[in-house]
Amino acid sequence: MVFGSGFESLFAKEIRAKVTPALDQELQGLGVRLDKPFQAGYPIEIWAAAVAAVAKHLYPEDSTPDAYLKLGRSTIVGFCETLVGRALFPLLRLIGPVRALDRAARNYAATNNYTKVTLTRIGPTAFDFYLNEKHTLPEYDMGVLEEALRQLHVADPKVTLRSQDPEGFTMRLEWTS
Repeated sequence: MVFGSGFESLFAKEIRAKVTPALDQELQGLGVRLDKPFQAGYPIEIWAAAVAAVAKHLYPEDSTPDAYLKLGRSTIVGFCETLVGRALFPLLRLIGPVRALDRAARNYAATNNYTKVTLTRIGPTAFDFYLNEKHTLPEYDMGVLEEALRQLHVADPKVTLRSQDPEGFTMRLEWTS
């Protein structure tokens, strides 16, 4: 189950402004109404279909992985414009990127009821981030985390896909100090 807050982040101002009538109609066909408050929760299949539809409509010239990457970045840019985002990111900057990543499991869990994150420190500015996500492409979360690191004002954030298994994937998060 993906909570309504996950949809609020996805459809914050940054992306909502780009929704075309065709995309809005496709989303309504999935049961996602942008003209009404979001439901408390949606099945994961609806989330995955909504992410795919938004990526396809907003970035039609890009490959599917590149569209997901861009959508992940845009999701965080939009989230930073919400009331919660405007309060959260200054706090996360204050505690620093390492402690902010330690909170990632709780932050991810706030959007759904299934996410598990395993964070492994590789070095002072490098972490492996395992996410049990099998419903959307890894590039979406790679974009989310890359932009989150950028919003934390780290230098040269880089997120790469390290491995995938049937239940999820591992990303390497790195930056320069």
